[in-house]
Amino acid sequence: MTGVREKVQKEVEQFRKKKESERNLYEEKTKSGAQFRERNAVLKIRQQSIEEAITKAQEKLVNLSDKQYFDFLIKLFEKNVQPQKGIMYLSKKDINRMPVDFKEKIEKAAEQRGGQIMISSDRDSVNNGFILAYGEIEENCQIKALFDADIDRLKDIANQQLFG
Repeated sequence: MTGVREKVQKEVEQFRKKKESERNLYEEKTKSGAQFRERNAVLKIRQQSIEEAITKAQEKLVNLSDKQYFDFLIKLFEKNVQPQKGIMYLSKKDINRMPVDFKEKIEKAAEQRGGQIMISSDRDSVNNGFILAYGEIEENCQIKALFDADIDRLKDIANQQLFG
């Protein structure tokens, strides 16, 4: 009978160890899953914060005073002007609020680079910024396009600034 009792005790002990191991594994999985969900939640909040910061930066540019906005457009034009004849497409909204000397400054910047520029509002799709067209080649200098073109770098900068 002692042999049977020892055998039963060994089986009970093996069963207990197996169940304890299963319980530990379950606890580890539960803890790991919770940590994963927590990391994902934190990451999601960070990404939302970064996107909000970038959106606010775009809005800040768009909502500059007329003088500041058009000074920004002049600098942007100077970086993108080509030594040839082209067209700068602006939105009708921007044409209507354009400072008196804007056209003159743009034309002078083009001439300094050996080019010519004409301003037009013939494109309905232009919004906040401009499109430069030189024949078949176009440079999209709308604010959203500028941000979109450099989005990864901007996200890195925002991440660094927001979360150090």
